[in-house]
Amino acid sequence: MGRNLLIFVAMSSLASTAVMAQSTTNSIFIDQVGDSSVITVTQKGQGNTIGTEQNRVVLQGNSQTITTTQEGNNNSIQGSIVQADNVDMNVTVTGDSNELIYDQGDAASVAGSTKTLEVTGDSNNLTFNQGTAASATNATQTITVTGDTNTLTSTINADDVVNTKTIAGDGNTITTVQNGTAGKNIEMLLTGNTNTVAINQQSTTNVDTLKINSTSNGSTITINQCNAGGPC
Repeated sequence: MGRNLLIFVAMSSLASTAVMAQSTTNSIFIDQVGDSSVITVTQKGQGNTIGTEQNRVVLQGNSQTITTTQEGNNNSIQGSIVQADNVDMNVTVTGDSNELIYDQGDAASVAGSTKTLEVTGDSNNLTFNQGTAASATNATQTITVTGDTNTLTSTINADDVVNTKTIAGDGNTITTVQNGTAGKNIEMLLTGNTNTVAINQQSTTNVDTLKINSTSNGSTITINQCNAGGPC
């Protein structure tokens, strides 16, 4: 039988919370409020979830350090960072057919955040939104995907963003949209075969950069740079 684990953490000073779950069909739900928190979550097994159950995994508070490790197949991570400037988030996912959905800045500022994601496996589905409804300026996003037939969709509605991607494998689909005033920088290293990459950079002043180093065979790469709010 599966187990559900509900964590509520309210912290106004430095604190540390560590959670580990192993086996199958485990769930971890997190509501966290407070600054300078350190949260570490490790989950191993099949069919596990971090989040859901009325869409928990809501993180509020500045200068937090969040480390999440999930190992196994058919697992999912869903959550949002709604009000948390200068957050350092590290996510490691190992396995196949996993789903990761993260929304940063869907309600309040997440300026100055750093996100590092490392995914190893096949047929994983990864979706990230940053700055949907509030500031996500000065964001640094580093993503490494190793494996085949993975899907990565990244949407950043913010300025002054550094977005570094390393993709290794075959048949991966990588879609990146950046929309704002200026300063959206992308650097991508692509290796493997038959990958599909689409990048849209939209900005008012058109001061963006894009660098792709590809040793990929049979891949399709589409790049559009245009005015903010307009069609690309």
